[in-house]
Amino acid sequence: MRTVFCAAIVLIISIMNIWAADHTLKTAQATSEPTPPTSAAPAAGSEAKLVGMAAWSRLVGNSITGTEDGKTLTEYYAPDGTAKSMLDNEISTGTWALVGEAICFKYADEPKAECYKLEVIGDTATMYDEKGSGTRYQILKGNPKGL
Repeated sequence: MRTVFCAAIVLIISIMNIWAADHTLKTAQATSEPTPPTSAAPAAGSEAKLVGMAAWSRLVGNSITGTEDGKTLTEYYAPDGTAKSMLDNEISTGTWALVGEAICFKYADEPKAECYKLEVIGDTATMYDEKGSGTRYQILKGNPKGL
């Protein structure tokens, strides 16, 4: 009897952990403020490298900026799953979704979604494509370009 009771408790705890992980993803998509990272505190003099959900939570509700093909790119990630991109003065609207450890974007002018592995250190985000090539961006608080 004790074994059955212990097994039931373990099952309940497992279900609660699954629900909590799913709820965390929905919360990151639904809140207007980015969720603070859940990683361990960085060592003195260095900043922690965040990946997956912890990294993405730093970008939700914020923007990135950098250079692509010699043009300035600014991209804003709304909590509702909308992504707005400005390449020089051209604005595009799409969607974002966290798929496992990758972040995927789908813009109307793109034939298919593009997915990237994300790494965040301090205020720098690096997105790695499927070939492993990385592009660095600066993280900007909020939506400074009004996208």
